[in-house]
Amino acid sequence: MFDTIIRLDQAITIRLSVLLPHNTIFDAIFSFFSLHGLTVIIWVILFFVFWQNERKDKTHHHFFLAFVTSFSITTFLVNILLKNIVQRTRPWIDRGLFETSCPSDFSFPSGHAAGAFAGAVIFSYFDKKRQWLYYGIATCISFSRIYLGCHYLLDVVFGALIGFFVSKAIILYLSSRKIL
Repeated sequence: MFDTIIRLDQAITIRLSVLLPHNTIFDAIFSFFSLHGLTVIIWVILFFVFWQNERKDKTHHHFFLAFVTSFSITTFLVNILLKNIVQRTRPWIDRGLFETSCPSDFSFPSGHAAGAFAGAVIFSYFDKKRQWLYYGIATCISFSRIYLGCHYLLDVVFGALIGFFVSKAIILYLSSRKIL
């Protein structure tokens, strides 16, 4: 049963990775969204462009606490704990590709997708009017990992779910403590 799921995941991932043409424009767009593991930079830029300018009260301290806590826990769970337990090989390695900007560590779950959805949840909690933008960016970051051959679909889906639920739990916890 597990082998069937893996083969199905591989087949769907190959189809998704060629959904859009691989050319200079799409390569540049999706490479930008991937930022070689530094997707947190996108959220920092968004913070300064949209959110920081509108908030004059102390909520930016609460935002920062929720954001850093969420990213730290998500990063630990995904990149330190789960990747080293599961040890799934990346698609570009499985397919014998060598011209890639993808890392060579383990694939499951996607740290990019986890961080992207962790950021989207936190930003959306504090700025509901732009939540479509935050989740759109998270989706682009996540899809970029499939497009570039760095992750399988299930890597991205589980990474996104981890980031989403960790951030929801952080918000729930901080709210229950009357911090948010």
